[in-house]
Amino acid sequence: MASSRPFIGITPSYEYDEEKIYLNNNYVESINRAGGLPMILPLTEDQEVISQIAENCDGLLVSGGPDVDAMCYNEENMPCNGSISPLRDAMEIALVKEVFKLKKPIFGICRGIQVLNVAMGGTLYQDISSQIKNSNVLKHSQAAPRWYPTHEISIIRNSHSHVWSSFNCNTIRVNSFHHQAVKNVAPGFKVTSLAKDGIIESIEYDGDIFVLGVQWHPEHMWLKDPIYLRIFELFVEANNQKGTLLSVKGIPLARERSTV
Repeated sequence: MASSRPFIGITPSYEYDEEKIYLNNNYVESINRAGGLPMILPLTEDQEVISQIAENCDGLLVSGGPDVDAMCYNEENMPCNGSISPLRDAMEIALVKEVFKLKKPIFGICRGIQVLNVAMGGTLYQDISSQIKNSNVLKHSQAAPRWYPTHEISIIRNSHSHVWSSFNCNTIRVNSFHHQAVKNVAPGFKVTSLAKDGIIESIEYDGDIFVLGVQWHPEHMWLKDPIYLRIFELFVEANNQKGTLLSVKGIPLARERSTV
């Protein structure tokens, strides 16, 4: 009899005009291919429901989406801040805190890394181009197919880094669809990869549970190159291991890959 797949809750987007939730299927298929049981979550501000979701999920995937309301990290919204979703902000921040409290794995993608950082006490650049006066700033919102990697990131070598373990190399190219980014990293978290212009591309909890945020979109990349699925596999494996570190005996590292 096949073993039970870990239940992974995925946060959706919300269309206010039509009052509909929606989610790109790539998130669902990534968890499915990695061995998890994906489930699209409802959007609610009901704390009792949020607590029950946290209790019943084995892990949480926070998907991409609109900008985070600057009020969530005690700033006023600047003109450069884009559309915001108060319902998503409220639920995702509360849910991240609940799941983290229960020491269950969390994986945030694009907006997800930003929500994770804010929920845990960090801040964001509301707009990279407006707030970072540096002629070397890269193009972080690409005009290219979603699967196509447009810039390089440097990965900090660390045996306890999930990003390092997924790629097992110093540099890799990623796709990029954001104009906001992590500014002040939340307490207890570490930076594990950077773009050449210094923009933070991934953060991870410096503790004994899998809590990871990446600024790129691996769910769009693995059909072209399976190496990008490995990060989902590590996330699902962490759920099977009750959130323990990748150094736990029996969890394989990524296959060897030459530096690009």
